[in-house]
Formats: sequence, C-alpha cells, structure tokens
Amino acid sequence: MTAGPVRAGADDVARGTLLIGEAAEEFLAAVVRTLRRLCAGEAERHLRAPPVLGAAVAERAGYAASFPHLLAAVSQGGAPTDLVLTPAACYHVYPLFEGRVLAAPVELTVVADCFRQEATAEPGRLRSFRMFETVRLAGPGECVAWRDDRLDRLTRWLGALGLPAEARPANDPFWGRPGRLLAAAQRADGLKWELAAEVAPGVRQAVVSVNYHKDHFGAAFGIRTADGAPAHTACLGVGLERLLLALHHAHGPDPDRWPRFVHEPAAG
Repeated sequence: MTAGPVRAGADDVARGTLLIGEAAEEFLAAVVRTLRRLCAGEAERHLRAPPVLGAAVAERAGYAASFPHLLAAVSQGGAPTDLVLTPAACYHVYPLFEGRVLAAPVELTVVADCFRQEATAEPGRLRSFRMFETVRLAGPGECVAWRDDRLDRLTRWLGALGLPAEARPANDPFWGRPGRLLAAAQRADGLKWELAAEVAPGVRQAVVSVNYHKDHFGAAFGIRTADGAPAHTACLGVGLERLLLALHHAHGPDPDRWPRFVHEPAAG
C-alpha cells in the first residue's frame, strides 16, 4: 500500500481528522472484535452509538462544566439544538440505566464517533475519532478489580502488537483553577490510568485509558446497587485511530504486515 492506511495533513483533510483506507477500516473491525473478546467477556450487549448526544446528558454527567473547551454544540441555522457532538462513547450508556436498581454487575461495550475541539495540531491529538469502550456498573470493590484486570490485559495486548506501553497515572484536562484541583485529586486517587504509545517520531499519545468514576455517574443518573447505594462505574477506552497511527509508525503502512494477534485474537 503506497499511500498507507491513513492520511492526515493534506490540504483536503481538516486539522485533527484522518482519511482511512479500506484495508485499515477492515483492520479496525477486527480490532473491535478482538477487544470485545479480550476485555468484555461478560458484556450483555454491544452498542453502536451515534455521533450526537443529548445536551442534557452532557450537562448531568458533568462534561459540559468540566470540559467546556472540548464540547461542541450542534446548531441549526445558527440556533442551538438539544444536541452536542458525542465527546466519549460511555456517555450513551448511563442514561440506559437511569433509575434502575442493579441486581448484579452489568457490562456493555460501545463504539461511537466522537469529537473534541482540541486546540493543538500535535500528531494523534484528533478532533474527530472513534472510541471503543467497555463500561462496568457494579459496587466499588468490583469496579476497581475490573479496571485493574483490564489494564493488565491491554498492557499485554499492546505488547503483543509490538507497541510496548507502560501504565501511567493520568488525569483529564480539566478547565480552570477548580478543574486543576479536580485533576490533582483524580491523579492522587489513581482513578485514571493510561497506556501511551508512539504515534510519530518523539510523540507519544494515550491509546488506552482505564477509569474508575466512583459513584459519580450512579448518583447523577439514579442508578443503584441491590443495597440501595449509588452504583459505581468503571470504563476502558481505546482510541481506534490512535491505535492505527501507532501501528503505522511502528510497523509501516501495510496492515497485512502488522502483528497477526490483531487478526487472530485470543481471549485474555
């Protein structure tokens, strides 16, 4: 493949977006099947979410307040609508369980087209991208154990792809001074971990993120466990285009020459 599986930076490609060829698109379908087997063996169902989300959901989830610089509203004729562009796949999951009492832990997988108004043109810092997520709703101890197990599985998976990645504590890019305090607390509590890989010479980006949200979403959407307490949640996310960029950088432009583990997945 002389043109490679992805194309960015051309005059006809907007900043922070990629054009993806047929072979790479087939590869991503194999990646999603792999991730469902590797990370979501107990998932009740798999969802394909739309690129838009109810603005009220983003408000209730706290995204609009924490990340106003990243969130993009949908307008029509210059007037706002009740929609925003999806910032993360998992935001489509929590409203499905609003007001419910969970008799047992619940797990779902979801893929969504996402958008974040990133201010930089740094390689891999995309504005439009797809995200695979697995979301777990359960009690606190079960969510933490699940998150740690999936972090270990994905670390080994990336290594098998020739993308050695070391887990590092991280925080979301909260906005303003109150956000910086939230970010410091998030890092101190070890709530968010990332696996970063090189996507361009000297540039590493988080390809995988695993997160423990405590009872934030359970309280926001009235989701409870059998003991009546707000449910806790955890999620893992894989940036599919970032993974393509990392593999392209590490192994060259031809997906047929990339490690076979992606095409012939093994359960974790």
